[in-house]
Amino acid sequence: MKTIFSLFVGLLIATAAVAQDTIRIDHAASHSMVSGAKVGDGYLVITNSGSEPDRLIAARSDRAKTVQLHQKSMDNGIMTMRELKGGLAIPAGQTVTLAPNYHLMFQDVEKPFRQGETIRAVLSFEKAGEITVDFAVGKIAGPLDDIGRAGGMDHGGMDHGAMNMPGKEGMDMSGPPPEVAIPETLKTMFERPDKPLTILPVVVENDWAIAGWQQDGRGGRVLLKRGHHGWSVFLCSGDGIRQAAALEKAGLSFDHAKALAADLAEAESKLDPKVLALFASFEGTVMMTGEAGDAGQGGHEGHGQ
Repeated sequence: MKTIFSLFVGLLIATAAVAQDTIRIDHAASHSMVSGAKVGDGYLVITNSGSEPDRLIAARSDRAKTVQLHQKSMDNGIMTMRELKGGLAIPAGQTVTLAPNYHLMFQDVEKPFRQGETIRAVLSFEKAGEITVDFAVGKIAGPLDDIGRAGGMDHGGMDHGAMNMPGKEGMDMSGPPPEVAIPETLKTMFERPDKPLTILPVVVENDWAIAGWQQDGRGGRVLLKRGHHGWSVFLCSGDGIRQAAALEKAGLSFDHAKALAADLAEAESKLDPKVLALFASFEGTVMMTGEAGDAGQGGHEGHGQ
């Protein structure tokens, strides 16, 4: 009996080892978090080299109270993120990249992730069991280099050319369009599971953009600037950045300020007056220092009255 039991245990161990060997994790990376943020993200590439499908069913980390798998989608121009119930299928012989439509959500993080550190998590697979993964923390928003090399988040290889539109000649269109990239940047910085963030509208003029936001009964407008590493928050305000003169003071040229203000007025003319009232409720102007990778060491929460 002892021999049979030993053989049985040995068989279980060997089977588990083989199953785990079929799952390979590459390019695990996370964005750094703004001060006071409670939610972090995680992206990775999962390769199943086995002959049987597997499924990522759970995750945990000492750096977060809970870790969930989320799916990102667009609904009528509004980006939403929801927990993916039932886990994520990893087909046999295939590679699945958790970017940009899927990601891990580290929730109730006590100590925000900082660029350069490593976040350890344990992923649970239906067949391969538990696998420990170290997430390299990168910049605060935009593509993460490791994921990019795996073909998941780096859109730099896409050549969209330049926009041939009045006032927008020469605009660099590599990467996702601003209407996608800007909401993603703002949601990475500010959204929480219990406080979803709505970004609408988004208007762009050359390397500047204005986005309206709504969250937890508050609202406002954000002026963003495009740099080498993507879009970063330049300042947060309410009605203070609706006029061309105010945009000129912020650093835009006369022509760009005039065009951006006109585009904003046209886009917001289609919104519900209650939404515009939320935008106007943001009092004052909050400057955000640094370029993409440093922006966001403040925040908009608490300013809307």
